[in-house]
Amino acid sequence: MTNHSIIRTEERAHKNKKSARRMIFLAKERGLHADKFSSRERNYLKGKEDNGKHALYYSGYCFIFNEEFSCITMFPVPKWFGKKINYQGKQQIRHVKKYYRNNPDFLNRIENYCIA
Repeated sequence: MTNHSIIRTEERAHKNKKSARRMIFLAKERGLHADKFSSRERNYLKGKEDNGKHALYYSGYCFIFNEEFSCITMFPVPKWFGKKINYQGKQQIRHVKKYYRNNPDFLNRIENYCIA
């Protein structure tokens, strides 16, 4: 691991030097490669890989490793990373208005905020 990666981990993850080194070590051991994710997350991680570098996701952060698996840097992933929206068991819906019209939970939430 490089000195730059330790400094960045301290700053961005709000850790001390010892915890930053441990986090980098755990990211190297337990980090998830792009192949473990769905298409949107996979494309994001693949976009960070170039010239033989490896991008691994661990604990809300993207760690960049070089060819010898020495950590170069790390940064937080976007808020949408890893979040899936399910609509009645489906990933996407075609007719949003129809979904909300037929969804009783949505109607109950509206009634809770209405002033009678």
